[in-house]
Amino acid sequence: MFDWKNFEIHKNILSHVGPDLYQERWGQHHIDLRPRDLIRWTLLCKDDLGYLTLVDIAAVDRRNMPIRWNCNFEIVYVLFNMGTHQRINLHVHLNEGETIPSIVHHYSHAGWMEREQAELLGLNFDVKTPKLILSHAEKTIPLRKDAVLGKWSPYLPQELPKLRVNPNKSEAPYPEESWQWKTLGILSPETMGNFEWQLCFDPEHVVAARTTIGFHHRGLEKLMEGRHWLHVMQLADLFHAGSAPTYSTTWAKTLEEMLRLKLPERAQAIRIVLLELARIVEHLTVMHEMTVSIKKDESRLFLNGREKVFELFEKYCGHRQGFGVVRLGGVREDLPHGWVAEYQSIATLLQKSLRVTHNSLLGQHNFRSHLDSAGVNAQTVLQWGVGGPAMRASGLNFDLRKSQPFYFYQDIDFDVPVGIHGTSYDRYLIRYEEIHQSLRIVTQVLDNLPLGEVVNTNAQDIDALQTYFKDLHGSWHYSSLEAPNGETGFLLLCDGDATPYRLKIKSPSFTLTQALPEFVRGLRSDQLQVAIASLGIRKTELDR
Repeated sequence: MFDWKNFEIHKNILSHVGPDLYQERWGQHHIDLRPRDLIRWTLLCKDDLGYLTLVDIAAVDRRNMPIRWNCNFEIVYVLFNMGTHQRINLHVHLNEGETIPSIVHHYSHAGWMEREQAELLGLNFDVKTPKLILSHAEKTIPLRKDAVLGKWSPYLPQELPKLRVNPNKSEAPYPEESWQWKTLGILSPETMGNFEWQLCFDPEHVVAARTTIGFHHRGLEKLMEGRHWLHVMQLADLFHAGSAPTYSTTWAKTLEEMLRLKLPERAQAIRIVLLELARIVEHLTVMHEMTVSIKKDESRLFLNGREKVFELFEKYCGHRQGFGVVRLGGVREDLPHGWVAEYQSIATLLQKSLRVTHNSLLGQHNFRSHLDSAGVNAQTVLQWGVGGPAMRASGLNFDLRKSQPFYFYQDIDFDVPVGIHGTSYDRYLIRYEEIHQSLRIVTQVLDNLPLGEVVNTNAQDIDALQTYFKDLHGSWHYSSLEAPNGETGFLLLCDGDATPYRLKIKSPSFTLTQALPEFVRGLRSDQLQVAIASLGIRKTELDR
């Protein structure tokens, strides 16, 4: 859990840079820097203070806000200490044309984050890389405040890499001369419609991979800028429709921490119930996709279980995926009469059905043979910033519900399942056990459901909230929670109005896709689809 004693120690260390450079807001450290100081502070935070995880990077065009240090742009690095559960935000202030030192040599997974901000805001890093999201012919810089968005330039397929060939024919050929690169498009079964994939086989097993994600971008972050926070609440549900309450709850949690709004205990309990039901839905969906990819008849049983949970959402709010249930300061409505009894019957049925299906799969030799290969160790997932079931399957015991418990997760008795080898089979087992743990959480919450209101009445006073938003002018805040596939969060910059000036969405699919070559190295072609399915990558979460 969050260690306030260590927080004060780090605060004392960091505050020596000066009151104009260090600030502490909402339990997080903030340091203002210039580009020349970034590497020095990165090494200090990582090597001396233990901030081993880079959570996210977000840049912003500040030309429509009061600027600091005569700089028009700002880029924020959010770092996380898994030991003390603290976060530090490094704010780098710069002008257009200045070069930003890359930190990819210190955090391997910073590569895609830097590429994303470079092309969306026109920033310059000292490491030149190809475009990640937009077409190579695209000239628009979409996240600039003066950008005019129109039709995107057509995407041009990338050429396959060329393999080395030994020019001396009298010598033995290079080993890679027998390798072969193949392109798998978004319509290929292996990619499940998420991205374009270039794979190199040796010739049976994968030895290298390159991923292109720039296909389906609605500009969701740009769309959310300038929208009222009520509109953002509705748009957030669309970011992952299969786990809808997760993102809207994260957005509400971000605002509530900044506005210091306290949720009624009953609202906290209902939100926990919704989050865990959304987790169950996503795990059942992933397990269905895994079994479908290897042509198992048990796949339909996971869909049947998911339908039962959808019925609970529909009886609560009228929407099968749980759209629109979260409100600032609480939830839309109380649990309807008879809903708890309905849950109890469905939970009992779901547990029995899952055990039967699980035992049936384990009794089939070819089920495990497709899944139990090419493991990923704990060092690799930590190096690439991977979270969620993919991280815990590799042996790391970390869950934000335990390390940074929100609402009253700290009072609930549940276990965090941990794997060993980091294979697709481990990820399947983690998801299976997490479903049972989520049912265990929901049962405890409903057995001890608090009385009272389901929304904070102060959150409904729009005029009063407008005054609070003015006090947050120029303030950054990052808030997150444990989503079904990893950490989900929002990094928000306020401009004194009830609209976000800059909103960066942290999604687990972005990190998982970047680390994909580590998860598929050594797999055969018939094992690729089930490996992708086990990670739970969603194309809507790859939207920027």
